[in-house]
Amino acid sequence: MEINSTWQSTNELLSLKFTTLTASLDGVLYAGTEGHGVVQFSPLRSWESASEGLPAQVHVYRLDWVETQLFASTSHGLYHLEEEIWQQTSVTDPCYASIGWGDRFVLTENGLLCGNDDEWLPLAFRGKKTYDLLVTPHFIFLGYEDGVACYDLFTGDWCSMPLHQAVTSLAVFNTKLVGTTERGGLVVGNKNGGFNQHRFEGMFLNRLVTHRGEVYVCANTGLYKLSEIRGNVILHALNAQAEVTDLLIWRDMMVISTRDSGIKYKHADKTGFQTVL
Repeated sequence: MEINSTWQSTNELLSLKFTTLTASLDGVLYAGTEGHGVVQFSPLRSWESASEGLPAQVHVYRLDWVETQLFASTSHGLYHLEEEIWQQTSVTDPCYASIGWGDRFVLTENGLLCGNDDEWLPLAFRGKKTYDLLVTPHFIFLGYEDGVACYDLFTGDWCSMPLHQAVTSLAVFNTKLVGTTERGGLVVGNKNGGFNQHRFEGMFLNRLVTHRGEVYVCANTGLYKLSEIRGNVILHALNAQAEVTDLLIWRDMMVISTRDSGIKYKHADKTGFQTVL
């Protein structure tokens, strides 16, 4: 077990590069990897592979629950878990997320799809890489290869807000739309139809995660909470000395996936991080 002042990691997981986390209602933790499929942890069985049905050397970008079904968005398409075996759907293009909001959406290398396991139909931005989808009461926001697009739920129209770079994850912070970019920066909506762009020296922002109104930033230098002081966006460090790719707030714990230090956690009301998994 590797230990520092804030985090601990189990040795058997240190060789894996983790990309994403999720958990089931019955207490199973799932983690996706770069090139090694999915692993799972349960209190009775500890860590073990959960990749049956997935191709060899598959890159898992996201694990998402849509209703009661677990989906894996991968470099080889979209899969869903059925009786502990991954089943391939009709989506074979690389995909980056699966989202349920009334309908089911899949964000792929070839546009935004809508449908179900039997039939997924092109919905918008065919031929474009689409990365994340954020639903608000009046709009659907899409992070895609050219920036941000917005769908008006009342008029049924799409409009684009080009940024000349991909936006890879989205969140709402202090009533403003925020997103990470393919270059590791942060874009913040200015409420006038545009965005201000921010770069943090020495940092590459991987993903935004929202929980109970707070926005957390997973970065190559650790885990941060997004804050604002006198109109300036700042990152408040949460002492995770690792390259963090995803955050899951699960039961009474904060759990992170990393590219270089396995899976780590801390109790939500504690400052130090440890691992008993």
